[in-house]
Amino acid sequence: MFNDKPVDDWAEVLDNADLPHVYYITFAALISTCFSITLPWFVTQFAITKLAYGIIPKEDADFVVNQYLPELKEAVKDIHLTSQEKDDVGFKFIGMIMKILYAFIW
Repeated sequence: MFNDKPVDDWAEVLDNADLPHVYYITFAALISTCFSITLPWFVTQFAITKLAYGIIPKEDADFVVNQYLPELKEAVKDIHLTSQEKDDVGFKFIGMIMKILYAFIW
């Protein structure tokens, strides 16, 4: 999609791409996935449920909590990370959040 386009055209390519532009769900999915592989599931489910209903529109929160989280639980049930790997994911997650916040502020 991007390999034949100059960087200056990437925004237009993304805007016209045939993909959902619901960023609430995209960010919720990223955060949920990071939580699920680094924290116990009950903590992930509680935190994501509270965050989803507290931050994003109810319809999107319903999707994240009622459809995405159950599928995510099944997808990550056999992933077991060491403490070092969890730390690495956690630091990358913090870096991602900082960049997202900077993008929204900018």
